[in-house]
Amino acid sequence: MAVIQPTKPTERNHGLDGLRGVAALSVALGHCVEQVTGLALWGTSLRDFPSMPAADIVMRVLSTLFPSDAAVMVFFVLSGHVLWSSFSRKNMRLFGDLPDYACARVYRLFPLAIVGALPLGLLANASASELVRNMLLLSSSLNNVLWSLQVEVVASFALFALWGLTKGAGRKLLLALVLGFGVTPLFRGFGPVVFFPAFILGASISLMPARFWRNRWMLVGGIVVLLFTNILTGHGGITRCFEMVGATVLVGAVANGAFGFLRSGVPLFLGAISYPFYLTHVVGLILAQPLLNTLTFGSPYVMIAARAATSIPLTIPLAWALHVFVEDPLLRARPRMQWRFGGFG
Repeated sequence: MAVIQPTKPTERNHGLDGLRGVAALSVALGHCVEQVTGLALWGTSLRDFPSMPAADIVMRVLSTLFPSDAAVMVFFVLSGHVLWSSFSRKNMRLFGDLPDYACARVYRLFPLAIVGALPLGLLANASASELVRNMLLLSSSLNNVLWSLQVEVVASFALFALWGLTKGAGRKLLLALVLGFGVTPLFRGFGPVVFFPAFILGASISLMPARFWRNRWMLVGGIVVLLFTNILTGHGGITRCFEMVGATVLVGAVANGAFGFLRSGVPLFLGAISYPFYLTHVVGLILAQPLLNTLTFGSPYVMIAARAATSIPLTIPLAWALHVFVEDPLLRARPRMQWRFGGFG
């Protein structure tokens, strides 16, 4: 295996960068809501409303405006779309380009996971073995969001294998999607299989013409489905399928020019630091807790706002530092790999 020189980067879709930033912020706000309301309220749905106090119903409905679950689904669909577009653009080969792809995935996902686990290990007084397992994404005991990175690692390699088998053929991709949904009930609790259809749906975005994704009524419907299906049917199960479809509509629309504000300063900044921000918001919540303990709140809405107003400003500088001094330099410096011997197609 040999190292070759980096190729010139292609033009980015900045709308998708901005969407990634807004999704990361939505996850952080969802964490603030969950800390105040607890998982019990999060797990309720329309069938529970008759036995719930009016204040809890209002809070449950408003919590959909900060949808951490839906935002993670957007991440998965977006990842599938971006990766598949890269496979197509570079005409990647299943075996010939596997070393370079594996290298890219390792450099993209693991350095920040390793560095981001260090402050959590210190704050939690974690054992060395527990810290190492979290660094290598073998456990999420120190940071619950690591489960989604475990999904990302496995699903991104599965998507690469799917590209090698289908070369982007629409019918084969559709068959893979049907099979992906079909086997999901057999693998409940195993995230890489349960959420793999979201990556396939992201890959399918490029198969449809731009005018399909620019339909405003479909976009509105997709957002409504993405945000509010969990109120009707609860979290998990069939809700995930609807959220995947809604996330696909949203990502497809943004990829084709919708929501121009996502290409402006604040969303783009959040997009640039989205990965370290997503990883380290739990650190911001921990650091904010001593200050929050000194305050008296009369309303859960004020408690949520206080957590957001303290934890997010604490997290942003840390995320920016990790982006500037860890993420960006390593992505620029990573080697480009190829097999030393030919014959791999």
